Amino acid sequence: MISSVSGCKRIHSIEVEQLQDSEEVQHSFLLIKGRLQPKCAAAKQLKATLELCDEQSQSASQLQLQPRSQSQSLEQLTQLSSAGEFKLLFDLHVQQDKEEVPAVTSRACRLQLRSCSGSRLIRFTYKPRSSHYRVQPLYIVCQDEKEEEASVSRCSLIDLNLRLVQCIYAHKLHAAGFANRTFTLNGPCRRFCSQLTTEETLAKSEDELWQHFAGEILACEQWGQQLHLKFVAFVACTRYDGSAVAASGDHSYANIRRHLRGHAALGGGGLALFGSAHFYAWPRTFSEIGDCVRSAERVDVARLPDESNYRRTYGGVYASTLGAVCHELGHCFDLGHTLDGVMGHGFDYLNRVLTVDQATEHLPQRIVDQSSSTAGAHTHSHTRSRLTQLKLKQPSSQLLDNYHGQRRNDSFYFARNCAVILAHHRWLNPQPQPVPINTESLAIYLSRASREIVSTTPLRLVELRCNRNSLVAHYEELSANVQQVEHRFQLPAALWHLVADQRTHYVFVLTTNGDTKRLACDDEH
Repeated sequence: MISSVSGCKRIHSIEVEQLQDSEEVQHSFLLIKGRLQPKCAAAKQLKATLELCDEQSQSASQLQLQPRSQSQSLEQLTQLSSAGEFKLLFDLHVQQDKEEVPAVTSRACRLQLRSCSGSRLIRFTYKPRSSHYRVQPLYIVCQDEKEEEASVSRCSLIDLNLRLVQCIYAHKLHAAGFANRTFTLNGPCRRFCSQLTTEETLAKSEDELWQHFAGEILACEQWGQQLHLKFVAFVACTRYDGSAVAASGDHSYANIRRHLRGHAALGGGGLALFGSAHFYAWPRTFSEIGDCVRSAERVDVARLPDESNYRRTYGGVYASTLGAVCHELGHCFDLGHTLDGVMGHGFDYLNRVLTVDQATEHLPQRIVDQSSSTAGAHTHSHTRSRLTQLKLKQPSSQLLDNYHGQRRNDSFYFARNCAVILAHHRWLNPQPQPVPINTESLAIYLSRASREIVSTTPLRLVELRCNRNSLVAHYEELSANVQQVEHRFQLPAALWHLVADQRTHYVFVLTTNGDTKRLACDDEH
């Protein structure tokens, strides 16, 4: 028991969101959010003890020679917020001896929480997620780059932080009512050797980099024909001209981006592509995650690029850049833009997912802009868009909304339509339908005669998105009758006018099988 609670005579309980007794967890990082009820003025900390016991399948002869399982215990002591809230992050896949311990297939987990008189015991199972549809991390190096040792350490950094992204996706979709939804990593980050030289890479724009590397991946013998893979890739040779930024005296977001070369933050189809200039703010080990999130160290823009939405701190850079990974990966999972949340300007607030008791942040809103690139890896041709940033003065009513939003959902969440798409998407659904991924063959079309969407497959969700920036203007959730031979959804007249007459918007549909398709009047019947 924690010594600071001596003298408290109240009866407390510990509430935990999401994680339940006997639950199966499929992602390796476990984020736990809860609170001590009622709050206690004397209790300042919560002690968490997690016991992990491996369950290995062994032959009878092996059982006679060695123990059936291997166990270990992890402890954390975390601060309670002023409201008695806490957050914990555990690595369920941690191994004491990576060379001798076999790969984890299943672990029995026992989590004990204690604070003041409150106590909570939760037993659950960790079973690493397995799916045919996966995400493969890549570290892209130019043909004239030879630093093997740097590649190894950076691949390790990428793996660690993508496991955190995987955890955050699961946590936020669980909060939206969809348990055990997240993506599966195909394996560790791999070094991908491009045919470009460093000079050629640095001369290309973001869109040109995306187009070129998407083409190289598609043409690659190792990865190109694996349609069940999507890729998250980082460019090794990103360069930042900090001295030019310092000399100009212009420390704006736009000027810093102008002085980044070999950099991208674009996602769509089968590829989400990023630069590597912000790795200075990313953790390299699990134990560094908390310090990196909370870091208030100031960014010296004469040496390092700031991408923190004007927070100018290492913690802000980490939150915004890892939040951008969540955002761009969302585009790979067919999400459009929303005004708020992860697919809007809310991805800057990733730090709030992992912390409690932070002051309300009033950050400039990001504005959706159009990207000129057109083709996606493993997808049909379409226009992608990006979130660019303008420093806007927010009205006083918005400041109050920020306060309530950040208290309620961290301001980092998937809007309802996005959560529905992710929950049914083949790359996140725990039991996806094993059918070929060829959206062109889906019998779904727009009928001008009846102003309807007609489909031979039941529809789960219909969105109206803007052609210019893929911003969702309207959506409808549907509960389909699977017994019907043909499924129809009639668009309201005002929405049909935008699609058929003005042609400023297109229709996005999600089927109950997890397939998605974009419909425009050019495709109509």
